[in-house]
Amino acid sequence: MNRVEFNEIIELLRSDDSMLYEDGYQSLTRRVDEVLDWLIDLEANEKTEKMKAKLIELIGESTEPRAIDVLKISLSSDFYEVRLWAYSALNYSELPECNQLAEEYKSN
Repeated sequence: MNRVEFNEIIELLRSDDSMLYEDGYQSLTRRVDEVLDWLIDLEANEKTEKMKAKLIELIGESTEPRAIDVLKISLSSDFYEVRLWAYSALNYSELPECNQLAEEYKSN
C-alpha cells in the first residue's frame, strides 16, 4: 500500500457513514503491520477522541512491540474511548505480556 491509498482509506475512517467507515476499517485490518508506522504517527498527531480511538483500535490489531508500546501509553490517555480500546486490545491479545499490562491497568 502506498501513502496515497493509505490516506484515502483514512478518509473512509473519518466518515460518519458506517458503511464507508467499515470499508476503510476492513481494508486496514488486513494490513495493519504494513502501515503500522503511519497509523502510529497519525494517532500521535490526532486531536479528536473519536479518531484517536479508531486508530488505537486498529493499532491493537498488531502484536508488534511498537504497537504494544503505543497501547500501553494509551492506557493513560485523557480520552475514555482511547483507554477502552487500548485496554481491550491488550486484554484480548494472545501475548502474555499484553494480558499482564491489561491486568495491571484493571487493578489500578
